Amino acid sequence: MPARVGEAWPGGPDDGWSGSPAEAGNSDDEDPADEAEEPEDSLDPGDIIARLASLLGAPPAIGVGDVRVRGQNATGPGATAIGTVHITTAAVAGGSRTWSETFTGTWVRQLADGYAPGPSDERIDRHLKQRHLVCLSGPAGAGRHTAACLAAGRRHGFDRVGVLDAEQLSDLLRPDAPVREGFGYVLQLSDPAVRELDGMTLVGLAARAETIGITLILVGDFGRRDHELAGHLVEHRPAAAVDVFRAQLRRQLRGRCVGWCASCAGDCVDAYVEDECVTHPLLSAHLAAEPRPGEVVRLVELIAQAAPRGSDLTERLERLLPRQLRERAARILAADDLGGDGPAGWGVGQRRAFRLSCAVLAGQPVAEIRAAAGQLALPGSADAFADAPSTGVAGGGLDVMLGPTLRQAVLVVDDDRLPGGRRIDFAAGNEQLRASLLEVAWSDWWLPEQLLGWLADLVRTGAPGVRQSAAGAIGWSADHGVLAALRTVDQLARERRAGVRQSAAIALVAMAMQPQLRQRVRAELDRWAAGGAAHLQDTVARAYALGLARLWPDAALVQLRHVAEARMQRRHNSVVRGLVEVYVAGHAASVLPALVEWTASTDPEVRLHAGRALRVLADRWAPAPREHWPELLHLVCAGTVRMTDLAACWVAALSLPATAYRSWRTLGFWLNRAYGQPEVAAHCLELLGLVVAGREPLRRRLDHQLRHVWEPLMPHNALLDDVRRLTDEDHR
Repeated sequence: MPARVGEAWPGGPDDGWSGSPAEAGNSDDEDPADEAEEPEDSLDPGDIIARLASLLGAPPAIGVGDVRVRGQNATGPGATAIGTVHITTAAVAGGSRTWSETFTGTWVRQLADGYAPGPSDERIDRHLKQRHLVCLSGPAGAGRHTAACLAAGRRHGFDRVGVLDAEQLSDLLRPDAPVREGFGYVLQLSDPAVRELDGMTLVGLAARAETIGITLILVGDFGRRDHELAGHLVEHRPAAAVDVFRAQLRRQLRGRCVGWCASCAGDCVDAYVEDECVTHPLLSAHLAAEPRPGEVVRLVELIAQAAPRGSDLTERLERLLPRQLRERAARILAADDLGGDGPAGWGVGQRRAFRLSCAVLAGQPVAEIRAAAGQLALPGSADAFADAPSTGVAGGGLDVMLGPTLRQAVLVVDDDRLPGGRRIDFAAGNEQLRASLLEVAWSDWWLPEQLLGWLADLVRTGAPGVRQSAAGAIGWSADHGVLAALRTVDQLARERRAGVRQSAAIALVAMAMQPQLRQRVRAELDRWAAGGAAHLQDTVARAYALGLARLWPDAALVQLRHVAEARMQRRHNSVVRGLVEVYVAGHAASVLPALVEWTASTDPEVRLHAGRALRVLADRWAPAPREHWPELLHLVCAGTVRMTDLAACWVAALSLPATAYRSWRTLGFWLNRAYGQPEVAAHCLELLGLVVAGREPLRRRLDHQLRHVWEPLMPHNALLDDVRRLTDEDHR
């Protein structure tokens, strides 16, 4: 029966990842060198990032550390916001690149709102009035990046603050460096970059900043170069930890009532901060030891979630404070609560392995945790270990295996859908304990190579949930041994099994979520994408598809372009998924122009991915109350995307044999939904006019669609008459 307006399009807009039977049989899409692979697990990037955040101790919105995070999220200690960063990328001759990111004034004001002024702030303000370049020196995690951003804001205005990044400092001396007059920029230098900074480069940067009319603040640990940088150097001195705590907690609690007031005027917040928190013995001792501002901010975020009092506050601090947390983890892994005795077949070493497995595989079935513990405790004897009496981890035996301290921190959940019917997860507020258990295991009980080998074996042999959890732990380990972790991921990324490469990609996302590893991971991905083996390139694409594109949208467009050239990608959709992730992160204005360039490529593989990406994006619809708009057309109407760019992408999708079938069906669905919506219909007709203008093959295909597909399916859709006139006019 023909579809009527308002009904679902027959066959519906597909999910975008599969083609017609004719497309599937296209021999060009097959790569005889690539053997059949196991089905991939369908993973949501948001879920991946949230699970990794619970292990890494980072907020799930990726507001990690005191340095910027590329993407839709904020920059700075504990900041989380949407749309705070505007990105400019400039390609430089010789293959080097520089990046510029501009913060919104709203976010910088919010950062200033919770900032505790430090003793060095006035000095850096005086330097910025006299010079265009200042070197702010301090150890990582001391709040130096936040101080630099706010200093730039005080000098130029809160809506004129940006950060720069460059593969080489000399790239910033070129005339095409992505900076704007009247802005203040912060450039964070790694330790190697600090060592390589010479006097002439410093002079050149200062002269360049003065010529352009900007100020540039170089942030790094310049401790041993104070004589060489005399006149430009300011030593960062942060506010006292207790002052940082006060300022941040007041900001976090502003507008909330924490005193059960009959008529709250906000006084209860000050009383809570001063009387309940600052004077608490555990917290007072912790702050007196002057932890770094980044550590204080993370502690504040966790306290502010529930604003506990009395014994509840004491209990939470015992779980959160680093020293107490590590001591707690050490007691758990010591596993001496029963001496050498335990359930059948489970001695001290086995109990220790079981408890570490709980930290790595949180949320997984008890049976999987038990098997993983066997592989760690007795390498190569997991089968024999699995044959131990089941009473070892059942009923009261499970409590013995966990031990009293860990048992208080975890939940044992009955779930009939799981093997064995039970799973173990960490209770709310105990997430930090997972990382502490890993840290103690890494430093006190097992060699790093042994732990990484065990985790890699879990990735290769475990169930999907086990693989993903083990991959997250490998990513965590990179902060303690980045070279060893990258070697492990390299080995996993070369595997022929798609599920193993998918887990390697998760490990890369976990590494990238740790700011101190960003440059090292970025360099490795650049190398893999530009000239790595096919499976390494595939892993790069998978990493961007699984959430990395939300962190680094600028790098995603560059590296996915390289990966798209690989013939192997004809049989995978990771490149397209990565592009969609960049688009979803709020960067449609960058994705569509990039796809236009892809459609003009001489490489057929690149053109294919451009057509696939358009086909997927075309299936997205605008949110209510404009849900009758195709999202791409809605972005054109809003001025975010140019109609000519959209038309160029449609031309490629409608012309390529591998994408034409689904693309024409989706275009028909657009017309079905546009009938009765004059504004949408007008945009559809304008788009079609640009698509067929001067392209006789597409005009003939459009005529065929009208006669043999759309008119029989939509006999009452008067919009098709306008389409008919459009093709007739073009034909004349």
